[in-house]
Amino acid sequence: MSNFFEEKTIQQWSALRLFSLYRLTISVIFFGLSLFADHNRFLASLDPNSLSWVSGCYLLCAIVALICAYFRWLPYKIQVYFFIIIDIAITVTLMHLYGEVTSGFGTLMIAVVAGGSLLLPGRTALLFAALATLAILSHEIYANLHGDFEKTAYTQAGLLGAALFATALLAITLAHRATESAKLAAQRGVDLANLAKLNEHLINRMEAGIMVLDDDSTIRMHNHAAWKLLGQPEISEQTTLLDISVPLYDLYKSWNKAAENPTFRNHIGKLNRSNQADLQVRIAPVGLRKHDRGSVIYLNDNTEVDKQIQETKLASLGRLTASIAHEIRNPLGAISHAAQLLDESSELHKADKRLATIIQDQSIRLNNIINNVLRLSRREKSKPEKIELGTWLQKFIEEFIRTNDIDNDWVSLKITPTDGTVMMDPNNLHQVLWNLCKNAKKYGVVQGNDVRIQLLANSNHPESPPYLDIIDNGPGISEDHQTQLFEPFFTTSDTGTGLGLYLSRELCKNNGGNLRYIHLPEGGSCFRIEFPSPINYGES
Repeated sequence: MSNFFEEKTIQQWSALRLFSLYRLTISVIFFGLSLFADHNRFLASLDPNSLSWVSGCYLLCAIVALICAYFRWLPYKIQVYFFIIIDIAITVTLMHLYGEVTSGFGTLMIAVVAGGSLLLPGRTALLFAALATLAILSHEIYANLHGDFEKTAYTQAGLLGAALFATALLAITLAHRATESAKLAAQRGVDLANLAKLNEHLINRMEAGIMVLDDDSTIRMHNHAAWKLLGQPEISEQTTLLDISVPLYDLYKSWNKAAENPTFRNHIGKLNRSNQADLQVRIAPVGLRKHDRGSVIYLNDNTEVDKQIQETKLASLGRLTASIAHEIRNPLGAISHAAQLLDESSELHKADKRLATIIQDQSIRLNNIINNVLRLSRREKSKPEKIELGTWLQKFIEEFIRTNDIDNDWVSLKITPTDGTVMMDPNNLHQVLWNLCKNAKKYGVVQGNDVRIQLLANSNHPESPPYLDIIDNGPGISEDHQTQLFEPFFTTSDTGTGLGLYLSRELCKNNGGNLRYIHLPEGGSCFRIEFPSPINYGES
């Protein structure tokens, strides 16, 4: 029973309304003929009252059927069954009034069966054909028994019944093909929608910025990367390229003019941005027809491109320097050992002993450089552990003060909360912090003042990344040098290797954290170690 009252699609209701309009048209024609029956030679012999009554009833039923179909007052199947049966009954009645099957009005039954078969295909179509055939044959039997006509037309009635079944079968075939086509179209629509969603997902996940424009330079699609690279402008359905970036629009106009050349394919340009790295812009056409062809704009941050090039160079440089370091270490060991033997000789003069000491000191310094280079090329895997930051830092400060023979008040510690913990390899953290404190002791000196090193650790919210700041009271770092701080082999000292900060940042990144420089307006330098996990309050 539930299948009888199932919901139908909009297309099926539209088809029912269309057939109801056809029914109304036929009923109006018959009702109009009934009004002029006295003046029509063909209709003059008929009973005008019966003709008007039947035509009027059919017109009334057609109006009710159209209203029900338009407002969906009854379930779809009930409307089809009820009004098709009325169509069959009225058509047989009109056949009787207009002069039996041979009058030609019986062919209207074919339209009734065809419409019902298309509205309810399958076995229901054969049911309509069977009902119509039985009605026609019953009419012939009734006319024969009562002698209403001079002769009956069983042959014509049988042929009309066969035509009705043929119509039903043809309608079933057409309806089946239409249903399959509709299913295929719906499936293709779903596939296209899924493909569009997939394309949108992939485009949004791309690191390069992508914008799709129509022929009027209106933005039809863009991903998050493009929106971010262009300064996060407001983009609506009617936003044009000119509204968000005049320089980019000028590049687009130049490309559009050059694209008139049939051999032209795409265009690569550069978009200058104030206080930011330049954007690499590539424009290519989309579509085949010239009158509605669009274009796609690819935006790439030159910073990322330069970073990839730098990483490739560093990888090659690391392999090269590691090979050279291995070759240097052997003769260096021999030089250092020979200098040590000379220094131990009792026959060596004092001046020569000083030269031997210089050789040993420089050999040690060169050996440290080689160790740093080798460490740079190895990239050993870190072993993060949970570190209780307060206790660990207190021990580190004591070791640093003792080793460097400095006053206790040179280094201060403030950590919030005091029992906070972080995840990092202790050896890596020790190496990074030792290097930063050594730099602060060495470079954070202002003439007339003592060095002051502050270690500040803080995390106000458990979800935010914890950090450790190393702050000195020195002159700070100039803006020109800040962008090169973490590049390998960059140093402003005559005795430095330029690898300390680079190695420190790599060690932090190897643990899932980061190391960055923070400019202090009041002076001094601040290096921040960002740990990979939140500080856990009171967690063991």
